[in-house]
Amino acid sequence: MRQHKLLCDPQTSGGLLVSCAPESADAVVAAFNSDGFGQAAVIGAMQTGDAQVTVR
Repeated sequence: MRQHKLLCDPQTSGGLLVSCAPESADAVVAAFNSDGFGQAAVIGAMQTGDAQVTVR
């Protein structure tokens, strides 16, 4: 797997929040899953524009 730079903050309520390029998301989740972190998932995306949070 090609190495990608990741921005990680392990201080997020005991979990791990990872930011990566959108085109890398599937590979990053797959890497976590293959290392035994089966609950790894994409939880959001950054977009340009006015600041807002949308909960679905």
